[in-house]
Amino acid sequence: MADRQFQNDPQTRRSLLLSAGGLAAVPFMAKAAAPAPVAEDIPKAEFVYEAIVTLGPAEEIGETPHGKRVRIPITGGTFKGPRISGTIFPEGMDWQLIRPDGMTELEAAYLMREADGTVIHIRNKGVAGKGYARTSAVFEVPNGPHAWLNEAVFAGTVGPVPEMDTPAVRIRMYKLV
Repeated sequence: MADRQFQNDPQTRRSLLLSAGGLAAVPFMAKAAAPAPVAEDIPKAEFVYEAIVTLGPAEEIGETPHGKRVRIPITGGTFKGPRISGTIFPEGMDWQLIRPDGMTELEAAYLMREADGTVIHIRNKGVAGKGYARTSAVFEVPNGPHAWLNEAVFAGTVGPVPEMDTPAVRIRMYKLV
């Protein structure tokens, strides 16, 4: 009789199904929680190079809905590290966005020439302000001895070059391993 009453009472059947469904979700939700990281899962940084990038005069483009846009020409420079070194082409650009919160979004694209002649295309995106300047880089390199740049994740720091008379930044790039 009770079974027949359950089958005929949609409200009771619905309540039971909802509570059963809620209980069934508890183990699923518990499995979805991320485990604590273990030492081998925490990325380490391997130094790749230090670049001194020279800059032309900044040109204010103007206010946009997202903040003030500034264009800074990349006029050249050098880079040196354990596996690569060379020069920076004088034709890149950094399109900065100074946000209303005072932080600056960095978005640079330029070319580097490795000492062996290989041309390396780099796109750097990052954020700077309040004593903080970090970037992440994506490289595009022809197949060959420097193709490893195509196959990894890179992060870097950006800072001033106080020992230079011309405007420049120091970029230290690291490969996450």
